[in-house]
Amino acid sequence: EGSTFDGQIAMMCMTCSHLVLVNNKGELSRQLQDLLEICLFAMKHLRLSRIQPRLVFVLRDQHDRSRSVHEDMLKQMKNNLEDAAKTLGSPLQDLILLDGTAVFLLPSAMSSELRQGKEVCWTSELFAKEVLKLRSDVFRWLEEDCRHRETRGPVPEFSSLVSWFDYATTVWETLDQFGQQLLHCRTIHEIEQRRELADVAKNAVREALDGAGSADAGHAGFHERARQLVDSFVNRIHNPTRFDLETTDLELSRALAYLRDEFVARLEELFQQKASSPRFSTTAKEQARQQIRTPIEWAFENHLYTWKLHLKKASDERAMHELWIHFTGVLNRHLETSGHRSCLSEEESRELFDSEWKMYEASFLERLKGLTKDWQTLAHEVTLLFNHAVAKLHHETGALALLKEAGPQQLASDGRPLLQQSNEEWEEHFFHIGWWGAMKHGLALLQAGGNLSLDSTSSVHGIIPRMRQNVQHGLQQLKSEIHARGVLDEATAADALRHVANVMLNDLESRLLSDCHSGVTLKRAQILHALHMALRSISLEALEDIETEKQKKAMDDLLAQKALVEEHFLLIVQANKGDVERATNFATLYHRSLSSWLDHEVTQLAADVRSQVLQQMPDPQKSVEMAFQMSFGSRNWSDVLEYVLDTNAYLEKQFLQIFHQQKRSFVGAARSRVEKRIFSAYHLLQDVVGQWARKEVYPTEKVDITKPQGEGSSTNRRSIKELKDFISIHAEHVPTNADIAEAHRQLAERLPATADFHIADPKLFAETLQARISDFADSREIPKRLSEQLQKALREQSLQAWSLIRGCSERCPLCGSKCDLVGEHSRHHCAHHLFPAFHGWMDRSTGLPSFHHCLSCDTREGTYECRDGTWRKLEEYLRVDHPSWVPFCTESAGTGDRDVQLLRAAWVNCREPLLEHFSPMADECPEEWVKSYQEEGRALSRKDLDMAKDTIRKLRLRRWIPPE
Repeated sequence: EGSTFDGQIAMMCMTCSHLVLVNNKGELSRQLQDLLEICLFAMKHLRLSRIQPRLVFVLRDQHDRSRSVHEDMLKQMKNNLEDAAKTLGSPLQDLILLDGTAVFLLPSAMSSELRQGKEVCWTSELFAKEVLKLRSDVFRWLEEDCRHRETRGPVPEFSSLVSWFDYATTVWETLDQFGQQLLHCRTIHEIEQRRELADVAKNAVREALDGAGSADAGHAGFHERARQLVDSFVNRIHNPTRFDLETTDLELSRALAYLRDEFVARLEELFQQKASSPRFSTTAKEQARQQIRTPIEWAFENHLYTWKLHLKKASDERAMHELWIHFTGVLNRHLETSGHRSCLSEEESRELFDSEWKMYEASFLERLKGLTKDWQTLAHEVTLLFNHAVAKLHHETGALALLKEAGPQQLASDGRPLLQQSNEEWEEHFFHIGWWGAMKHGLALLQAGGNLSLDSTSSVHGIIPRMRQNVQHGLQQLKSEIHARGVLDEATAADALRHVANVMLNDLESRLLSDCHSGVTLKRAQILHALHMALRSISLEALEDIETEKQKKAMDDLLAQKALVEEHFLLIVQANKGDVERATNFATLYHRSLSSWLDHEVTQLAADVRSQVLQQMPDPQKSVEMAFQMSFGSRNWSDVLEYVLDTNAYLEKQFLQIFHQQKRSFVGAARSRVEKRIFSAYHLLQDVVGQWARKEVYPTEKVDITKPQGEGSSTNRRSIKELKDFISIHAEHVPTNADIAEAHRQLAERLPATADFHIADPKLFAETLQARISDFADSREIPKRLSEQLQKALREQSLQAWSLIRGCSERCPLCGSKCDLVGEHSRHHCAHHLFPAFHGWMDRSTGLPSFHHCLSCDTREGTYECRDGTWRKLEEYLRVDHPSWVPFCTESAGTGDRDVQLLRAAWVNCREPLLEHFSPMADECPEEWVKSYQEEGRALSRKDLDMAKDTIRKLRLRRWIPPE
């Protein structure tokens, strides 16, 4: 903690001062160099410095004040600091001013000697003279720096002590809140070592989760083993009792926890092997080892959640079954009490049903409340998930290093959400307006004929609504994605944090602030933290909405069952209801029960289609290559335009086309087989009912005709229970083939719950039941339901399959090409780069499109505008703004030459719509390109742009359907 505070104090001095005197007793030390290295690291990420400070070392108590020795030590320190700054992507002179002679030597301040046995001390006259000399040097350094700044143009200065105090207060608040994240390490070497260890840990975690690439069971990863375990338990929960569900749930939880512990131990052993190099310190390895358990924990939670979804579905089916059991029990007690003779009026029947329903609904709502996650539970889940994502992203470069973990109490704080804060609150919390910026803005107004005003509030307020709109759009995208997935996982949270740090923050810093005057700067750490907390809040809102939707769906299902239960209830207890009405009702209930079998068959069919498609699709890393070849390589210019507008959307389009083709070739025959099995079950049911009706029942004892009907023996009485028993027993007979055996089993398992009512005329009951079953089988309801459920299941399976192959969403900062790496990675790469013109890049002076390929020498020698407004060379530009793309362009020249030919042909034939899209880009195309690559009749026009945009829009909204 002491080193962190030292770093905060040093950072405070370096960010708020023109001149920093480092008062050190003794010589320049390694400890002092390490402190300055960490400060450079923090300065690079926080971007707090509005003043480039000069550092001068004042060394006290120097007996040998020979400057040559200390200047050599200072030069060595400067070289080390330059190397450290180079690893950060910024030259040392962009952060601080430090020359090789910036050292001042002071003698001891006090002299002493022993006089008459006592030590006498006095101030050295030499020290006073040297301090006076230091004072003159201080003014000289300040004067030199002032002249140097004037040559570079005006920079933000402080008009008064009050303005400096406001700025210094902001700096200290930032260091207090976010300094711990950046200053906890002691050296740059330690930071690099932690990053390298993080990469080692990621590889070990990936190998533990996904396996070692071998098909052997011993090399299978945690995901595969857990998936097999969950699937085996899912097959055990068909038509179970409540006790069976609870027992199976407990058994699965214990088995999955044992598997988790096994892989945690295996992962720690694997990490120790991979991190056995002596260059890694024991402390760093121990800290990394403590964090590698978390991915296994989250994978365990994900698979457990998948099991809970299956368990919830089985519990819902069981709950609906218990609903019928409850009310059929009420009916059976009523029939038993009345001797199957008493009938109630419609009003009495409804009163009886309403009273029973109120009691059941109260117990159902109580159970539903116990299954619903409350706000505290969801907040805890969001906190754990985002904190884990933040811990992983800390080792990535860029603004992600500023992210910090937060507790659930911040979600419950009384502060208003980011989007609900006023313009004044945004200005106070996230902006700093320098004195020179306000003065320059006022002078501009004066020259324009207005009044001189140093108030820049209107300028800031003009861009805040646009910034708020930008932030709202990004947050709503995340909320929509969570709604679509139905769950928030770690990958979604990590992608959202990357989007905030690399895209949204970039837009706020560069594009929007470029419209404001130069004196306005963004409090980078504060706005990033606010966006981070807004992500958590919007995720929590989305999860709350999902829980609410689950509750609503459960209540809708209950009310849908209520209508069926009420119909059956009133049918049994009311008068004037005979075998025809009861047979019709029983047929309807049986048909609805068999519909759930149809849904299960459709789900299985969709899963088979998904497996078939994934076998035909290339692996994720080759899918980008396939997209490039199908557009640029095939000279399909309409596809090229879609590829350029949104590579990810175009890749999804290609996947959907392949999925649709495989679906058409596979689904037709499979759908016919499912439909045949369903219809055969209905026809078999008709045959079984006919056999039951023809079965003779012989009385085992005489009937007493003196007793009223229902009080004597009932052994010759036919009932619905007898029909159900007949169907179940009939299913136990050995069938002729497997399909008939499956139909028998489904008929027995899907028997609906009903009251045990008597059947007066079995023949009439059977004929009516057969007729109604025949009506259901001959109607369009079954094919229609089959088609609807199949389309829905295929859509869900296609989204799940797409999530497995879409890969990384990052794009090349120069040409917009998609990163083609898969899995977790901190460095991005793409095999096929485009001309920057395809991404809208143009010459800053002429507006002409840029045809410098990413692999060309012109690209390497060009300059690029960074987010801070400085123009830098390619390597420096990437290190400053896009460090995750370093190293850049390592492919062979042959690959680049082949791509250049394709890109030239694409530009010639797609030029018109691209110029329209990137207006005001100037029109330019070399004549030799036109002669060599122009394709008459196939070149695109401006109207093709609207068609491509419409396709991309539908793909983003999940509304695009491949043509037949």
